[in-house]
Amino acid sequence: MTYLDIDPPHDELAERAILGAMILDPETIPQVLEYLREEDFYLENHRLLFSLLYKLWEDKGKDWDDIVLREYINRYGLSGKIDMSFVYALVDEAAKGALLEEAIKLVKEKSGLRSLMELSINTLKGIKEEPDFNRLIDFITHKVLEISEKQTITHYYHVKEVVSKVIDIIEKHRKEEKLITGRATGFLDLDVLTTGFHPSDLIIVAARPGMGKSSFMLSMAINMAMEERVPVVIYSLEMSKEQLTMRALSMLSGVPLQNMRRGFIKEEERNKLIGAAIELSRCEIYIDDTPTLSTTDLRIKTRKLKKEKGVEVAFIDYLQLLRPPVRKSSRQEEVAEISRNLKALAKELSIPVVALAQLSRQVEHRSDKRPQLADLRESGQIEQDADLIIFIHRPEYYKKSPPPEEQGIAEVIVAKQRQGPTGIIKVAFMKETASFRPLESAHMQKIETYEPDLEEFSEDDYDLDF
Repeated sequence: MTYLDIDPPHDELAERAILGAMILDPETIPQVLEYLREEDFYLENHRLLFSLLYKLWEDKGKDWDDIVLREYINRYGLSGKIDMSFVYALVDEAAKGALLEEAIKLVKEKSGLRSLMELSINTLKGIKEEPDFNRLIDFITHKVLEISEKQTITHYYHVKEVVSKVIDIIEKHRKEEKLITGRATGFLDLDVLTTGFHPSDLIIVAARPGMGKSSFMLSMAINMAMEERVPVVIYSLEMSKEQLTMRALSMLSGVPLQNMRRGFIKEEERNKLIGAAIELSRCEIYIDDTPTLSTTDLRIKTRKLKKEKGVEVAFIDYLQLLRPPVRKSSRQEEVAEISRNLKALAKELSIPVVALAQLSRQVEHRSDKRPQLADLRESGQIEQDADLIIFIHRPEYYKKSPPPEEQGIAEVIVAKQRQGPTGIIKVAFMKETASFRPLESAHMQKIETYEPDLEEFSEDDYDLDF
């Protein structure tokens, strides 16, 4: 592969030094395999020999010599490309100790540079053949991240190192004597049940349209930013930044949202709005209302916000509106890819990622409208990736004349918690301001048990509306 007379980056001597070390001392092979693969070698005979040595290691471990190697060369029909004089010459050039580590690093870097060179050529072809700027940017960014991930050296830790760190964390919590060790949502009973939202966690907040999941998300974001002084970012793919901020002002001021939209505001309400606006302006809340956001965009933007603004929690409204880095053959595959990328983002930046999700219409077809985990079936990957799954359910929504005990009440259902129990918590829902509040009588309420429905459903039964 050449372009404009530029030879692909490679280091023949470093490749030879590594192969020589693998032949001279087979015990070095695991060290090499930890970082390098066949495609990291540029010269064809080097790639073939590396693959053969890998096969030898799998079959015989370290117990082989040059006679066995000659036998494998003949068995796989490689004698025309690899002869024993070439093998013995490599042994004379074998790197050892720190020199081997340096050679491995060099070969890995050259491999990464070749990948970037190939990407550059494909980018030029893409500009010529399909000059769609947004798709091209998405493709390039995804590939750069992919190359970067391949260059990342994996580190392993002995369990005793991890145990020591975990004991320190437990000891810290013990001295602080806090019930909530993660980020508090502002809903005490939920926080006690979950101990808050923790770094690296993917939290899914799911509901049918009209349940108020966007408002619940906004309530949590405001609580975190206002009470805990935590910088947060909200990616609003459905509502504009103005609509989102109007909701926030309604929540904080108590002025009905409909009045604000119509402009029917009394002087007293206007003063409340001004006070709420001042209070909200002091919060570190960042809003991105880009409507066609990909998970790659999300990753880049959140990393930048964490570095520059110290953002500690990311909220996404909502998951099914995100675009995957690469288009898949089915919507189910795309949602699964989006879910995996969100979990990877949470782990990479060590922050809680809270993503809203739509539930299938199957909820509407049951006599009991309370959501179940099966309602996320458009992609079982969401259920698998999520550390915490919360459903929002308002029983009164489905009834013409709800009983008094259900009026203005919403259920926050913790349907899955990887590190703790499930349960159902009741909160207040104010229609006029589209906001949620803890129930005054619910402080440390007795949490209702959540029993998941284990009935199996056909994939065809689940049809999400977008």
